[in-house]
Amino acid sequence: MHDAPRRTSADAAPSPPRRSLFHWLPFPLAAVTLAGFGGGWHWLLDLTSHFRWYWLLLALACLAVSWRQAGRVALACLAVAVLGNVWPLLPYWLPAAGGSAIAAPTAAARLDSLSIVSVNVLTSNADKPAVLAYLRSRDPDLIVALEVDTAWAAALAGLADRWPHAVVQPRDDNFGIALLAKQPPREHQVREFGDAGVPSIVATFTDPAAAYTVIATHPVPPKGPNYARDRDAQLRAIADFVAAAPLPCVVAGDLNATPWSAAFRDLVTRGRLHDTALGRGVQATWNARAWVPRIPIDHILVPPGTEVLRRAVGPDVGSDHFPVEAELRLPARR
Repeated sequence: MHDAPRRTSADAAPSPPRRSLFHWLPFPLAAVTLAGFGGGWHWLLDLTSHFRWYWLLLALACLAVSWRQAGRVALACLAVAVLGNVWPLLPYWLPAAGGSAIAAPTAAARLDSLSIVSVNVLTSNADKPAVLAYLRSRDPDLIVALEVDTAWAAALAGLADRWPHAVVQPRDDNFGIALLAKQPPREHQVREFGDAGVPSIVATFTDPAAAYTVIATHPVPPKGPNYARDRDAQLRAIADFVAAAPLPCVVAGDLNATPWSAAFRDLVTRGRLHDTALGRGVQATWNARAWVPRIPIDHILVPPGTEVLRRAVGPDVGSDHFPVEAELRLPARR
């Protein structure tokens, strides 16, 4: 009886190649990419839409690492992930129609322009001098401040020498709000849009060049089905208000929605608004305390015919949000 021949390493069956994470990512990347288009159906699907530029970067990394070894199905999933995220991102990379971005408007341009800064100051932010110094350095015509409590209301009152006209609605939670202006509004009101019980400020201004309405707002974050429903209802009510308003409207604030969210798309479509960030890249504003995630949820939206002279994200002022700055030339008064 002969012993069974010994198997050498050369006779052993080859082990399958080890697959890295990049080999498995194409399938969930395609899934979350497609899920983002269904945000109008369910709030969890809408959450996936906020991170489109992350999905795109991951899909491109997968292609770079594993395209030679990837099968047809994986390549098809990567194609879905790349194209499905490039398409909604593209308007923010292509040159915007109307208006040109300039680094510093001239004094002559400022005579018929409107500058706005929207800043979520963060209720717990102890570095109030940094916020106040930043606002003085930018010197905008209008300031929208969010998460204003009584301490922040007192701090903002220190700006009265330059912005003497203020509408301030402080709260103990994160939804106090303020609007500071150099010129007096013709009229203003604090009102609630939707049923979330959070205040927005609506103010109408008149100057020699234009008459316009500013809506400062801060919907609740979509942290669950009820909050998502309240956020969507608030943005929808604002859109209906803008659509029916007799004057052009500017909407500014922390909307807790990225441009790819179903609620945001509905706001700009129903309200016939224009995103000032178009053509200027993905200008992420949150989270200022970490590199991931950083997504654009603070916005300044304008009426059709507005020339966007400048749009930028401001510096770190101690908040978890970066400020948003815009220099506008609104449609001339008729």
